Amino acid sequence: MKFLYNSQMVTILAGPDQEKFVVHQPLLCSKSQYFNKALTGSFEESKTGIVRLEDVSPVLFRIVVTWLYNGKIVYTTSDDNSNIDQDFAGLGYASIPPETPARVHKDTSTWPRHALVGLYLLADRLDIKMLRINTIDALRGAIARTKRGLDAKVYQLIDSNTAAKSPLRKFAVDHLVYGVKHGMADWSFWEQIPHDITTEALLTMGGRLPRALCDDCHKKGLLFNEIALATDHPCKHKDTKPYSDMCLYHEHADDEEKKACRARRSKTVVK
Repeated sequence: MKFLYNSQMVTILAGPDQEKFVVHQPLLCSKSQYFNKALTGSFEESKTGIVRLEDVSPVLFRIVVTWLYNGKIVYTTSDDNSNIDQDFAGLGYASIPPETPARVHKDTSTWPRHALVGLYLLADRLDIKMLRINTIDALRGAIARTKRGLDAKVYQLIDSNTAAKSPLRKFAVDHLVYGVKHGMADWSFWEQIPHDITTEALLTMGGRLPRALCDDCHKKGLLFNEIALATDHPCKHKDTKPYSDMCLYHEHADDEEKKACRARRSKTVVK
């Protein structure tokens, strides 16, 4: 952290009201390729030291700034007059179920799913790889701990803001396949899922049919449906939840980085 001392500060103005955030430039640029390009290139921001993000939620950017300095996804209210429930409700992506437990600043499993999805999308826009990894792990952990998945509006949010190869989109599709009921009683839920995501889910299901496959039949099913999986994919040899290995949704540079990530998570991984 020595590079923080005597280093230049930059100002980020987030949201339509331009909420002000003052951050150490070396720290910000070391984590975010977006800010690195904006503040060290030939753009106006590199001269003024000011970056305006008028369409970015200051609520989410506050989480980003906290993560930059302590490496953890936690929420800090802007002042004594605001609270986490009001701030998250103000994101406006989806309604918060009334039975949802009170939000706790440090416990992401109590946060509404759209807050974590919104944070991932912001990390993607700002090109902060490690925050994307931390956020998708937090989303998976929240689903596992609360036994409550993603609602239809969150799937709509993901569909509207991700490309086909997005790790978040892939995770959402896999959860739709392995973590959601598929009976006729759930038809109203499925009707609200975007068509593209439903199609991706059906293609993924193709490798699972029939539902109770022996390992050999599962392999034949993958071959018959022309589904190619990586050698270390958890579903390569048996029908299991892909997100048992969250590295599938990370963006590791090489196998060594992937091994290190798996080692870090081995003691706390949620099945």
